[in-house]
Amino acid sequence: MPVSPVIIASKPGIKRDGTKFEGDYYVDGQWVRFQRGLPRKIGGYRAISNYLSQISRGMKTYTEDGYTYIHSGSSEYLERFTLDQNGNASAVTDRTPVTLNYSPNNAWQFDVLYDSINLIPSNKIIAQVAQNLDSLYNSLGGQLFVGDLRATDRLVEVTVPSGVSASGGVCVLHPYLTVFGTDGSIGWSAPGDPTNLSGIGSGNARVAAQKIVRGLPLRGGPGNAPAGLFWSTDAVVRASYVGGQQTFQFDTISSQSSILSPNSVIEYDGIYLWCGVDRFLMFNGVVRDIPNDLNINYFFDGLNREYSQKVFAFKVPRFGEIWWCYPRGSATECTHAIIFNIREQTWYDTELPNDGRSAGEFATQFATPLLTGVRYNDNKAPPVIRETQAGDIRVTENGDIRIIYSSDNYKFWQHETGVNEIDINTLNAIQSYFETADISDLVMQGKNKSLRCELLEPDFVQSENMTVQIVGRSNARAKEISSEPKVIVPNPSTPFEQVIFFKEIRREMRFRFESNIVDGDYQMGQVIAHIEEADGTVLGATN
Repeated sequence: MPVSPVIIASKPGIKRDGTKFEGDYYVDGQWVRFQRGLPRKIGGYRAISNYLSQISRGMKTYTEDGYTYIHSGSSEYLERFTLDQNGNASAVTDRTPVTLNYSPNNAWQFDVLYDSINLIPSNKIIAQVAQNLDSLYNSLGGQLFVGDLRATDRLVEVTVPSGVSASGGVCVLHPYLTVFGTDGSIGWSAPGDPTNLSGIGSGNARVAAQKIVRGLPLRGGPGNAPAGLFWSTDAVVRASYVGGQQTFQFDTISSQSSILSPNSVIEYDGIYLWCGVDRFLMFNGVVRDIPNDLNINYFFDGLNREYSQKVFAFKVPRFGEIWWCYPRGSATECTHAIIFNIREQTWYDTELPNDGRSAGEFATQFATPLLTGVRYNDNKAPPVIRETQAGDIRVTENGDIRIIYSSDNYKFWQHETGVNEIDINTLNAIQSYFETADISDLVMQGKNKSLRCELLEPDFVQSENMTVQIVGRSNARAKEISSEPKVIVPNPSTPFEQVIFFKEIRREMRFRFESNIVDGDYQMGQVIAHIEEADGTVLGATN
């Protein structure tokens, strides 16, 4: 056939399941997303604090009066700092309750409730911790703490009545605080008082056969009455406010559900999405599967299930994305993310930077996600005394005395900002690439012919140089051969820089585009390859 122009765009999404040759989706990618059906680089990230003492096992962001208050819980600490409107971080304050039971398996849940009962009405931060990091199914009890959201003093433990152990988590259904026990029970506070779980208006009920591990508020009934959705390890339960002595009524939405981790649940525009033990699910009135033909096997086969309780989700509403971060292979922290794009109705994935992330939330003040790092910084700066309580000395279980101070420990990151990695005072490039589906005469024309690419017409919204390679093979089991990278410049200064010249032959041909330079960025348009038929060789090299 004569030389023909071919638009080389594939279907949006990265297909990991099955073989590379059997689909029309992109087959590989890193730090790339899809918008309008086309690839573009994911945004950059910057470290905005260096002083978290340990890896975060749960965090909460709350914005009030122009400041975002961030609370982070770890094995031994509950820490708090603020961000101003420009993203500048305050010192880290130790708010660790005196009665906290230290454990490497501590996992935290947080919420905020307006306390209208106590002496000075204010927003209260609610913190629940239990040893759930190694197993959701344990029957160990938990602890519940409350403190003023904007204060810096230690949180105070709240007495949980018998029958509700606070081992599963917490959820605010205004004006009620709800806590979850090990036996499928839910308890709720007196209205407007998170410190009172046994007074007038409080109550409890057993609503599931197994432990409830997560709850989120749900659109209520008449008069915006409070309602909630709760996940046990095998069911989804709805709570509706009915008033009177009963207060809430409960009904089971699904008795055949599952949940991989408490922090895998996320709400997006009134739809609830979560990761089950063997599928992805959603609730929009009914519980149903989220279709995934691209990478569901890649996710569940690659997941390190021993550490699956660390899986957490966050959203990027600007691009319609839900990210599930998870430990892959032998990793013990969340090193990768699988991404569902609600707008594009497709799936893709990426490796996470800096050895991974441990917790995260979308912060509305910045319209960006805030995430905590897992890499301990060995290049420690001199110790920096942080804001602590007077005489802040802690005695550990084995009798050792610990003076609380902060050195350069674990970082706190703001994502979707700029196009680079800004690690305090260091500026680094972010590698981003994608690889198209195969172009083959076997599929396009039904002919046993190889293809020769003579010319490529790049079409990108682009900053800094990119590269392109032709990748492919003679048959689906032959060795893959990659061409030398060719440079795509953002602003061609000569006619020969406007196009890319190739002389490559492949029977199954793909194109790999990459940006890996400081200030590099791209959005793909309609890239055109000029190809013609070549020989019909089926066999390729094996070494």
